[in-house]
Amino acid sequence: MKKYIVHFIEMLVGITFVCAGAAMGIIAALGQTTSTGTSWSIAGALGIKVGYGLIILYGFFMLLQMIALGRNFKITAFIQIIPVVLHGWILNFFKYDFPPFLALNPQTYGERFLIYAIGVVLISFGFTCTKNSRFANYPPETFCALMSERAGIRFGTGKIIMDFFYVVTSLVLCFLFKMDYGVVREGTLIFAVANGTLINLFQPYVEKLFAKFEKNI
Repeated sequence: MKKYIVHFIEMLVGITFVCAGAAMGIIAALGQTTSTGTSWSIAGALGIKVGYGLIILYGFFMLLQMIALGRNFKITAFIQIIPVVLHGWILNFFKYDFPPFLALNPQTYGERFLIYAIGVVLISFGFTCTKNSRFANYPPETFCALMSERAGIRFGTGKIIMDFFYVVTSLVLCFLFKMDYGVVREGTLIFAVANGTLINLFQPYVEKLFAKFEKNI
């Protein structure tokens, strides 16, 4: 039980950083990560908060897992719901209730880019922490791994296909509900290029940090 609590704490730290970075990306309005952009589009279409849009999006991938696996779907897989709900709640907090972020009002492109750049770093660091926590994966990544294996393609290729799905979904929702197309901008491309590099940079440090944390608990 102690081991699971430690992994949960590590995951929670990661999710917190990811959500803080995602909220900063929304504030900067230079384009968002693919999944956040789709969550924002869903939220705009339904008139709800972005965190709830993310829960709906990730819940959809949970449903796809259940359909794809059929009788082979294990009840223990529902543990993936924990990081999803936490992610939605924490993202809503940073976007709508966190005073320092509410005070951010970037006026120039330079100010917006600085906020976005910090957000990208936070997301990448948080994602590295979440991956190394070994508590539970997110439904989209689990579904992507499943379908990549069945299709006989690499996970990275499957992830590219999933990101394409995110972008298309965002644009279609923006078109249907007459929303701003700003969720897909230069920031989306910057994140796609920088995220992997930053994760590779953070990986050894996060591994050492978590190993030390687990040893001292």
